[in-house]
Amino acid sequence: FSLPFHISTIFQILTRDIIKMHFSSSSLALALLSSVVSVNGLKDVTIEAFGDEPSHTWIGLNDPVMGGESTGTATVIGGVGVFDGEVVDVPKLSAPGFISMTTRGEFFPDLSSCSGLRFHIMSKTDYKGFRVSFGTNHPAGSMPYASGYKAHFDAPVGFFGDVEIPFTDFSDNWDPYTGDQVVTCETDQQYCPDETTLKNLLRFEFMAEGVLGEIHLEVKSIEAMGCDDDVVETAPVNAVDAGSFGGPSGGGGYGGQSGGSGGGGGYGG
Repeated sequence: FSLPFHISTIFQILTRDIIKMHFSSSSLALALLSSVVSVNGLKDVTIEAFGDEPSHTWIGLNDPVMGGESTGTATVIGGVGVFDGEVVDVPKLSAPGFISMTTRGEFFPDLSSCSGLRFHIMSKTDYKGFRVSFGTNHPAGSMPYASGYKAHFDAPVGFFGDVEIPFTDFSDNWDPYTGDQVVTCETDQQYCPDETTLKNLLRFEFMAEGVLGEIHLEVKSIEAMGCDDDVVETAPVNAVDAGSFGGPSGGGGYGGQSGGSGGGGGYGG
């Protein structure tokens, strides 16, 4: 028995297309599987979850350390970090000062494999001068107390939401009087966060800087995104603090306060 020529030809074409579809589907499935495996090889790393027992000690550090009159506090209430206060002009500068919610010393995980930071936060005011800063680096020629990598962010107003900032958005070349970046990481990679800093942040802070106004920021969590899945999130039993508030070993600091507390703002006071 044999099929007429035209029917036989149609059958061969259909068979060929079915085989091609099979291999195409298999390739697509493999590609999707590879993608899933790649994503599953990364994870988010918790830096601070607050909760009943915060991982870090948080304090308020404000511009009165260099002659300003801004006021701010940092507390943990009901498992939420609360940054509250008001930024006013520094009298001798006739320009807005800063307030900060900062921690330094205690264990920070190695974030050198991560892509950026994520915060779950809410602001009760539409404040436009929020910054986040970490580390103690400062480029050559900058004021000695203007240290750390810094980036601006806008917080959700009236509701909790995630704010994500890639590490490539941070720079340690910023104006010590305003907090604004002078040269971005994208423009010149020498100002991007370096591996040494990402391996141990040493210091981390939220800031309200360079813009007048009342602030009330609530923080439920701080994470690093897209990290290798073998990153250790908890401190080793024998971990030693890299420095503490009021001590000389933590690096950075603000002029005018003994012990070099802080390390992120800096007005050369």
